[in-house]
Amino acid sequence: MCNRNYSAGLIVALLLGAMASPGWSQQPFADVHVHFNWDQKELISAQQVVAKLKRANIAFTVVSATPTELALEMKRAGGDLIIPFFSPYTHALGKQDWYLHERTLQLAEEGLRSGQYQGIGEVHFMAGFRPKIDNPVFVRLLALARQYAVPVLIHVDAGNEQKFVDICRQNPALKLIFAHAGGNLYASHIRRVIEQCDQVMIEFSARDPWRYGGLTGDDNLLLPAWRELVLEYPERFLVGTDPVWKVTRTQTWDQADEGWDYFDQLLSYHRHWIADLPPAVQRKLALDNARRLFAIKKD
Repeated sequence: MCNRNYSAGLIVALLLGAMASPGWSQQPFADVHVHFNWDQKELISAQQVVAKLKRANIAFTVVSATPTELALEMKRAGGDLIIPFFSPYTHALGKQDWYLHERTLQLAEEGLRSGQYQGIGEVHFMAGFRPKIDNPVFVRLLALARQYAVPVLIHVDAGNEQKFVDICRQNPALKLIFAHAGGNLYASHIRRVIEQCDQVMIEFSARDPWRYGGLTGDDNLLLPAWRELVLEYPERFLVGTDPVWKVTRTQTWDQADEGWDYFDQLLSYHRHWIADLPPAVQRKLALDNARRLFAIKKD
């Protein structure tokens, strides 16, 4: 893990505190941000991932993969449990060059037209690195998302919200998901996104205390500013686990990623802080908002 100050005792306390809520472990949950990447497949199969999801009572999950066809492998293994997104990272090192190739767009259109993919993402924009948000391939990916009426999951790693706001204001008809609220963007930044972009959903993956933090306090409950924002706009938030672990380590990009080993721990963390919210808000964050976004009918 990235932060060795978090002891096994803290993990146990977190799990016990979360399970104190009646029926906590049985409630269905929509995990809107997971990956099944080539360096995870070295350690776990699609069938084993699906088994983990079913044991955790995941209602459905959004899968983004590198290379992208691994999301379809997950779909074959999990059926309706899996919502596969088209990742522009079409080969193992695709994050480095996806924005340079027409082939990215060809594969995206083929996958969306056939109905194999139900969204686009995760797409990363890192401060000081390429591509920029006006990159022609990215702009045309957004056009495909509008054409096929699918959401786009975007990771903007920047010091403020302006880059993301520029994207959403230029694409008012497009369904967008802001990945990883928290961290270096505070609740005040996300409030401005919500207020300026009616079509954006905000998700809380990868802001757990073992990786980047920024969402909850020492009690593993939402910090006051985040709690206030969630209660004010309960229909604008989603939750994901994002079980990717190599981002927490240095100089290990050539090694397999054991992130799925931590899935249960990450899910327990999110169930814990959600259980502290009013019941109607719990249901929206854990399941109903995601159902609405993906037009999934209640059972």
